[in-house]
Amino acid sequence: MDNTLLGEVAKNLNKERDDVSAVIDEFMLQLHRRLYEYKGLNGDYIGEELSLQIENQAFFHFLCFLNCFIERYDWDDSSAGEYLGRLGRLSDWIPYRHQTEGWIERSK
Repeated sequence: MDNTLLGEVAKNLNKERDDVSAVIDEFMLQLHRRLYEYKGLNGDYIGEELSLQIENQAFFHFLCFLNCFIERYDWDDSSAGEYLGRLGRLSDWIPYRHQTEGWIERSK
């Protein structure tokens, strides 16, 4: 029995684990790109665009995840770079670097 997050989602949706993994990988890639490139009215991708791009249930749990993460891990004093460094080597992340080539960063 696969008790991983991917395994549980696959079981709950009666889907193959590899299919679920591919969908989540692509979703996260597109979420990253859209946030990175988003200009919009105020530059608030989550409030201005994401809320219209995914279903209410997903948006609710995404916001609750962010809130819980921020509260639990004191995110203000940390960064994703810490996780990239601590939870993998540069060689683990290099295969994905090309996916961000050509992205145009929004003006800050």
